[in-house]
Amino acid sequence: MTLISGEAYKDSLRNMKLKAFAFGKPIDNLVEHELTGPAIEAVAMTYDLALDPDYQEKMTTISPLTGSRINRLTHVYANSDDLIKRFQLMRDMASRNGMCIGARCVSGNILSALHTLTYVMQKKTGTAYHDRLITFLEKVQGEDLSVAGCITDPKGDRSKRAEEQADPDMYLRIVDEKKNGIVVRGAKFQISGATIAHELLCMPTTALRENEKAYAVSFAIPVDTPGITYLHGAPAPDFRRFNSDRSDLGNPRYGVYNLAHIFFDDVFVPWDRVFLCGETEFTHKLVAQTAPTFRCVTTSCKCGHRDLLLGGSAVIADYNGVAKASHIKEKMAEMLYDGELAWGSIIAAATMGNQTESGSFYPNSLLANVAKRHGTVALWNAARLAVDISGGLIMCSPTAQDLSHPELGPLIDKYMKANPEVQTKDRIKMMRLMEYLTGIGCILVAESTQGGAPVVVQQMMIKGELSQRLEEFKKRVLDLAEIKS
Repeated sequence: MTLISGEAYKDSLRNMKLKAFAFGKPIDNLVEHELTGPAIEAVAMTYDLALDPDYQEKMTTISPLTGSRINRLTHVYANSDDLIKRFQLMRDMASRNGMCIGARCVSGNILSALHTLTYVMQKKTGTAYHDRLITFLEKVQGEDLSVAGCITDPKGDRSKRAEEQADPDMYLRIVDEKKNGIVVRGAKFQISGATIAHELLCMPTTALRENEKAYAVSFAIPVDTPGITYLHGAPAPDFRRFNSDRSDLGNPRYGVYNLAHIFFDDVFVPWDRVFLCGETEFTHKLVAQTAPTFRCVTTSCKCGHRDLLLGGSAVIADYNGVAKASHIKEKMAEMLYDGELAWGSIIAAATMGNQTESGSFYPNSLLANVAKRHGTVALWNAARLAVDISGGLIMCSPTAQDLSHPELGPLIDKYMKANPEVQTKDRIKMMRLMEYLTGIGCILVAESTQGGAPVVVQQMMIKGELSQRLEEFKKRVLDLAEIKS
């Protein structure tokens, strides 16, 4: 068996017993819970579309490992076409569900980087890291598993490195090595899809020094491994899920960002699931090769979200009766222009990428960072313009309970009507969706700044690339001016 249905994915989660919490209470049923259920629906879409003959080319490919058809989200990128198809897929998914499929997303970027690094490490050290990774990949592809990628550590005092922290657990670390495996302690923060995946794939969050060997660890373990505790993130919009009518939710079926903090309390990892153990000299390359793909993937999602902002702006303008106004059309043209610049940078990064010795492929680093930096700004700008187009009601729409109230309902219906051809209740429902899409009612706009690293990291990478290229650029202008000194 290779490809499974969305319902089979849901059934697999029903059998898992996690120590997971939200709002101080245990999550007993992942599939039915108000916060995990919608995110599971978004991930289930990736399973069902893979079985749709009309979508097969976009969602699946043939595995070079198993020879079987697999979900593209479990595939290691082998060329620029793989990257472009993955980026197109992420944009399309975001525009279909308005949410995140992190339970299957981030790990793909880590796997491709590990594919490169474990190949080099195995040749250099003789440790069977690459063989272990291939075995894990075959399992993931063969069983069509969802794998959550875990990168970010708590970090503690940001002015100090891992080995300088007052509490050594501020970075996930190895606390013991046994004959049959290792024991790890610490945490991973802000992990997309952690509670609704089948496996966790962990890697260091930063490059490490020789005296930080305990923190140089990468491994994969089942989500329900003993010793792991999950705490669901609780942004303000999630509260509405517990006390609102479905029509008040903006994106009722999919609209909860599944993010969890993961606490590892002396968790055992068998050796066959360990892909890095103390080799600090390889951590810089691992982080550097994960980053460009991650930057492009998360920016692709935000391009899909921007597509929804454009569509929502057009509908709400029509509902408000101003669809033909020139300033509305100008704002939407700016949204399109701004977003497509980011998209073009993503495609350029994939086209100008690099093949590694192991056979994996990753994007051009400079263009990937340019895409992420501009994509973040473009989405915030699009959200600002969408709020402007929507009007003040986006911030103060009445609730579904107000609409159904015998005294308030008629008043709302009379005074909140705009376009006479549009029902008031539909206008308010669209306002709720725009509230969601613009970031007032969800975290995705804010997440565009932090997901795939904050803007300051892209700026740092761009400045580093500039310093390498500047001497060449200076030499060329001096040559043109015929200045020899």
